[in-house]
Amino acid sequence: MECNICGSTEFLPGFNGRIANGLPPMCRGCRSVERHRIVRRIYLPLRPLLDEWRALQFAPDRSVDRFWFKEYLGSSYGGENTIDMIDTGLPDGRFDIVISNHVLEHVRDDKLAMAEMLRVVGAAGVVHLTVPTPTYRWETIDWGFPDPKVNEHYRDFGADFAQNMVRHFPGLACAAVVSFDPVTGAGDLVYFFSMSQDTLGRMGERWNRHAVPLTRVF
Repeated sequence: MECNICGSTEFLPGFNGRIANGLPPMCRGCRSVERHRIVRRIYLPLRPLLDEWRALQFAPDRSVDRFWFKEYLGSSYGGENTIDMIDTGLPDGRFDIVISNHVLEHVRDDKLAMAEMLRVVGAAGVVHLTVPTPTYRWETIDWGFPDPKVNEHYRDFGADFAQNMVRHFPGLACAAVVSFDPVTGAGDLVYFFSMSQDTLGRMGERWNRHAVPLTRVF
């Protein structure tokens, strides 16, 4: 087993001693866990596209490398560079891609956040989202407040996540990409939303060449 981010072959239990598929998931070298390496595997085929893309990432993590992009801005919660996902204050079309891993469940209104991210990337841009375990629940449950019993989440997303989004925003399409952690074998879905079929199509061609499975949600 080798970390596809830093190349380390040493791994530790995760938070509170967590084990995944009977294996320790945290890389000793870069401290990545499953979801970081899953996203990294999906992005590697996209590298030829990223050189000209301007990226905004909420809660920067190890899944992507900031130096892949023409321009990169990270927003860390509680830091000097905190950007409100619902009201960024950024111009229309300021970025080509917004990246958000395990953030949307902490936002009081996921539809308002999506509307703002779509505005920021413009008609040809992409919004990348991952949310905790959407494949383990049939329908999203939203209780409307940050519950301290579940890490201050406002909701548990279900398998209807992508469909709910594309139905709410006319013209929105989604590529749901399947990938697996090379260390633990854990799998996940990574969602790429865009108003541009052309942009998602160019990304899909890159994934097809590298045998990365995906499905289209309309």
